[in-house]
Amino acid sequence: MIAYDKSYEHYGRMYAALMKYEDTAIDYYADGEINARNITHPGATDVKDSILTTIDQWKNPYRDAYIWIKGEMLDLLGMMDAMDGREEVLKAQMSLESNKRDKQVELEKMSLGKTTLKSFFKSKGTIEKNILSYQADVEAANHEIEEYRKLINFITIYHGHLAIDAFKRNKQGQYQKMLNTFSVREISNAHLSATLYHSLLELNEKK
Repeated sequence: MIAYDKSYEHYGRMYAALMKYEDTAIDYYADGEINARNITHPGATDVKDSILTTIDQWKNPYRDAYIWIKGEMLDLLGMMDAMDGREEVLKAQMSLESNKRDKQVELEKMSLGKTTLKSFFKSKGTIEKNILSYQADVEAANHEIEEYRKLINFITIYHGHLAIDAFKRNKQGQYQKMLNTFSVREISNAHLSATLYHSLLELNEKK
């Protein structure tokens, strides 16, 4: 952006070069005839100030476009993160369901008195405690899974009926705003340029 902001300084250097050209080449070609000069003509005393003022008043429309593009990228990343967030919640639910199934299978085997790898070296009392613990874990998992389902349903509805539509409308509005600002700045720059160049064209008429 610093390079963009300084781009108009090239115009200042160009006009400075033209003035130097008149001081050297034009002065030589015209054998010192003062009326052959334009920008450095004695009657054009305000030209230099007009050039500097015009360059200073020019506004870079690409700065706004650059900021808009950066904002678009960040907003899109934010929406993608929101979509990924739903997937993470879904993965957490699936992991909990898998863990619950494993405990449910182990619980059923222990309740039927079957020996499993986890209960092979355990006493009857310990197995009974494990059965109670597994029952509590399964019940807690059922409750958490239900909460996850509610959350996923809420996120899905929110994304599908609110967030995505609002996001799309907002993107359209921001684009229109950026385009309008860009156009206004370019029109303003064109008006300033036209005024300056018209004054340069009038120099010959004033001599």
